[in-house]
Amino acid sequence: MDNKGFTLLETMVVLVITTIFVFFAFATDKHLNSQKLNAAAAMIAEDIRLTQQLNMKQDGLYTIIFDFVNERYYIRKHMVIYKKVNLPGGIDLVYTNFDFDNNPHNGPDHRLSFNTRGEPIRANGVLIGGHLSLKDNDGNTLYVIVASITGRVRIDTSPPP
Repeated sequence: MDNKGFTLLETMVVLVITTIFVFFAFATDKHLNSQKLNAAAAMIAEDIRLTQQLNMKQDGLYTIIFDFVNERYYIRKHMVIYKKVNLPGGIDLVYTNFDFDNNPHNGPDHRLSFNTRGEPIRANGVLIGGHLSLKDNDGNTLYVIVASITGRVRIDTSPPP
């Protein structure tokens, strides 16, 4: 007999192998999104610490400004941009409660600065920290938290109380 078709067993093997490849492709994509989210949060935490250290050097007022529209942030010395960072694709800057100008009528201005002791401050001299949240395409969220008074920066999966 000279049949030129596939047997049921051959078809089943091909379907199983295809299913395995599709499963690993989705699992890898979720893992990559999670890694991008963790890397973005770590990068922001480091740049907040950099801003803190630059202010402790006392050679000018450095402020970190978060731009939700363009998914990036800036470190600025007075009015000059010291550093500009674009977030990786698929990572969204969702929220900050940083409010440097302390104006209750305009909401948070998404600016964070430190005094020469490394404490997070507002324009009126009040010591206050805050947090920001980042989200990836899979809906995972990380929070970068700056403690009031101490200025300690940490990353957490839960929002601050």
